[in-house]
Amino acid sequence: MEDGDVMGQVRDGRIERLSLLFERHHLRLFNFFLRLTSRRGASEDLAQEVFLRMLRYRTSYRPGTPFLPWMWQIARNVHRDHLGSLRPSVPFEEVEAGLPDAQDGAEARLMQGQDVERLRIALGRLDPAKRELLLLSREPDLTYRDLAQDFGCSVGALKVQVHRALKELKGHFFERQGGSP
Repeated sequence: MEDGDVMGQVRDGRIERLSLLFERHHLRLFNFFLRLTSRRGASEDLAQEVFLRMLRYRTSYRPGTPFLPWMWQIARNVHRDHLGSLRPSVPFEEVEAGLPDAQDGAEARLMQGQDVERLRIALGRLDPAKRELLLLSREPDLTYRDLAQDFGCSVGALKVQVHRALKELKGHFFERQGGSP
């Protein structure tokens, strides 16, 4: 059953069906928040908050519309609310090593490499809004059209923002290497 159909059932009062969406998307949301916050506990809490809000705002879901852009918009709102409640935080460089992995451990082995650590540090130096934009732009189920609508801009403007954020990320990445590309 498609995610939109399941959410339609949740919307119509079959709230137990939310558990199916949780099983399908919890890990992706957790990884998204972990890359944004660098804290496992906060990431778990934020992922759960997304599902609580799905339940609370289930009547705002319009059956027949794509589910994933709606879910990611909720995730963005949860993250924005989280940022607003933070005091100065731990530097991104002090991130716990390793991310959970959805497949066979290949990603976990990859995450141990030097380049990946430099990328994590470079990503942490970006403004949170740019980091969020880059991470969402890499989600395979979100189109630039979906993101442009969520960010309130045209597709062209979104592409420019992604390009600029990538350029800044590249600068931070190579700065950590001690030179240029």
